[in-house]
Amino acid sequence: MDKTVFIQPQSGLQFDWKAIAADPSGVHHPQLDLVAYKALYTNKIAQARALGQEPVLVSLPVMDCDRYFAFITRGMSIQERKNLLFWLGGSTERLRNLHDLYNLALFRLASLQCVHIVDITSPMLVHPHYSDLLERDGITLSAQGQTMLAVECNKAKAHEAA
Repeated sequence: MDKTVFIQPQSGLQFDWKAIAADPSGVHHPQLDLVAYKALYTNKIAQARALGQEPVLVSLPVMDCDRYFAFITRGMSIQERKNLLFWLGGSTERLRNLHDLYNLALFRLASLQCVHIVDITSPMLVHPHYSDLLERDGITLSAQGQTMLAVECNKAKAHEAA
C-alpha cells in the first residue's frame, strides 16, 4: 500500500490588497509570514508522519506576475492600481520575488524535515511558454499545469519506490 502523501502548499501572497491600495505607505503583512508559513507546513508534515504516511512537499509553481497583478487588482480603480504598484516598489516583479521567498522556504523546510520535494518550479522555468501552465490568475496551475504536476509526482513516486 502506497503511503505517500503529497503536500501541495499554497502561495504565501495572501495580503489584504484593498487595504494596501487604500494606504500604500502603510505597513502591510501577509496573512502568514514566513515563520507562520513554515510552521504550518512543518505541522502538516508531522501530521502525515503521525498517520504513518510518507510526506512529500510540492514546490510552488512559477508566477506570471503581470497576470497575478491584473487578477488581484480586478475591480480596482486606476488610482488603487497605481497605489498598489507604488507599494510594490513600482514593479509587478516584486510579486514574483515575494512568491519566490515562500518557495525557497519550502525547499529549506524539505531539507530540514528530511522530506522529498517535487520540484515543479524547474520544469516550468524551462517551459518555453510557462504561462500556458497557469490559469488566468497567473499563479494557479491550469489543466496543462496539473498534467505536468502529475508527471513530476509520478516520477517522484517511481524514484522513491526504486
